[in-house]
Amino acid sequence: LALLRNDIVTPSKTFPRQSSVAKALPSYDDFASYHPVLADMKQMKKHLGKKSISYLHLVHVRENLIREYDMLGTTFATYVSREDYLACRLAVQSRSFQVSNVPSSEIPVEERTKYKQKLGIDFGTAVVSIEPVNDWMNSHINNNVKVGGYDAKKRSGKAWSTKPIRKGQELINNYGTFYDHVLFSQYGFIPTDGTGTSIASLFVHHDLDLMGELIGETNPSLPPLEKMASYLRYDYGYNECITKDGNPGAFELKRLKLEYLQKIAIDPSRWVLPLPPRSSTDVTPFSTTTIIAPEDDNNYKIPSFGPDIYEYLETNALSASLPCRLIALADTDLDNAQELLKQDLQALDGSSSTPQQTPVLQLEEIQVSISWFARTVQCMATLTAAQKAKSLTSAQEQERFILKLVEEAGNGVNTLDWNAAHVKLEEIQSQSVLEDWALDVLDKVKDIEGVSSRDIYVRDGPCPEEYTADLI
Repeated sequence: LALLRNDIVTPSKTFPRQSSVAKALPSYDDFASYHPVLADMKQMKKHLGKKSISYLHLVHVRENLIREYDMLGTTFATYVSREDYLACRLAVQSRSFQVSNVPSSEIPVEERTKYKQKLGIDFGTAVVSIEPVNDWMNSHINNNVKVGGYDAKKRSGKAWSTKPIRKGQELINNYGTFYDHVLFSQYGFIPTDGTGTSIASLFVHHDLDLMGELIGETNPSLPPLEKMASYLRYDYGYNECITKDGNPGAFELKRLKLEYLQKIAIDPSRWVLPLPPRSSTDVTPFSTTTIIAPEDDNNYKIPSFGPDIYEYLETNALSASLPCRLIALADTDLDNAQELLKQDLQALDGSSSTPQQTPVLQLEEIQVSISWFARTVQCMATLTAAQKAKSLTSAQEQERFILKLVEEAGNGVNTLDWNAAHVKLEEIQSQSVLEDWALDVLDKVKDIEGVSSRDIYVRDGPCPEEYTADLI
């Protein structure tokens, strides 16, 4: 696209419109006005919070695209600037459609062979297409249009309605299932009616790449032990802080826990809990780009989780409890705690799975006592609250900010600021519901007959840092 747009290569006589399509796509300045990847990152950091999941993911996406350009080399750079490449790259990322079974009339056999042998790219598997008009449509779970049925021989795409469409109503596609922070980074917007999905997370002391490996990175590195050691400073289950000389058995268990935490550190499934949409509806919006649609009667409703989220958490919250189950483990919880961790560590080292997809482990399947369970949930509450605190604002303050944007815009088109504000609100709300669930569970545990405060004791503050530093 960039080479066509810059007239470095010319379109074939068979397909003379290629160049005009490339030149009609948004420019770098166009994308920079509304797409977060090309926005002022200082402004994005201010809007989202520098330690928020959405901001960290945005940084990962931006770095990945720049890395791609740098890998293309200096010869390519003489023809295409970084700005030109990023604009075309975002067009492919946010506007293209995957096409399989491409005939040789579209891509000659000689070209396919060259790309496969020289670069390892197999056009026989799939390519992507840019389809003007079809690529203008935004996304919503309750779409009124379906896009597909690309005919490679005719070079034409199709779109058809899936339900009645009112006069003046926007044509809306459905891009598929994405978490909203991913949708924001990839497409530059999210559904601000609460019909998108989010996550609650527990990775407070280390970074977790939620988009997978960077381009060209075959062995993603594990975080340093120093970062992971921060998770173990509370010495859950012990009345006294653990020292090497004072409690050598507990110290060795803690050392194994540190090694274990590092091994599972970059597997998102261990640290992230997917959450359902905050609001559920089968109504297709009149528009995805105006803040207040005609049917809203000029009354914008800020999305939030309903009571049913706690039913969901009762069933699913503990699926993300392995890190805290490990953190809260004391040598009195199991007769063979050290041996069990060693066996799991061997499984992690010997598995064919990647560090980003770790195998099923014994620790996550073993039965736990009520006191171990309580400490696990306490750990989840603590980490969830710490992650929420990184937003540097409350849900109520963020809601007031969004209402201010509504007041300033009237019934205007939503903006980068508008979408960023909703991503941040959703992140705060997601952390809040998991924290509330954990605190509610702890209150119920305290009421169980036979459970004493000593059974679920957790110290108010962390142990001295030097005690944990001795592990490294």
